[in-house]
Amino acid sequence: MQEYEVVISLGTNLGDKLKNLKNAINYIKVYARVINKSRIFCSEPWGYDSENEFLNMGLIIKTPLEPIPLLKKLKGIEKKMGRAPKLIKSYQDRIIDLDILIYKKFIIDNEELSIPHPKIKERKFSLLILKDLFENEFIPDLNDNAEKMLFKCGDKSNVVLFNEK
Repeated sequence: MQEYEVVISLGTNLGDKLKNLKNAINYIKVYARVINKSRIFCSEPWGYDSENEFLNMGLIIKTPLEPIPLLKKLKGIEKKMGRAPKLIKSYQDRIIDLDILIYKKFIIDNEELSIPHPKIKERKFSLLILKDLFENEFIPDLNDNAEKMLFKCGDKSNVVLFNEK
């Protein structure tokens, strides 16, 4: 059976955030093997105002699921964990957010899904996740390495390593 390598970002800014990340990983393990995990980063909300800081991390997984079926599974996990449906077009606080950042060797751009994630190079936290997962390795799907993308990134938001006590 063919397996695909995928990079997923996980974010949460409501409830027991650390538990939310752990629960999401356990749900993802039903559909995939976790190959690598980034450290956890604490970041201010991106693209909207909120008092609730995010915990963000990334996973490299191997899965037999192609992009759209995987997206549906991830959306199902979000729903199962209690993520409220979007009522407005802007960003909002959430229990869990699961995004496909990179799906190795797939480029997709339609209404349902864009791979690589269209905002990956604009978000400091996404680039720090990639740097953690790939170090300075060239990422063919993005035609660059994370360090160079971070240098070019205009996002000046505060993103720090989460200190898990």
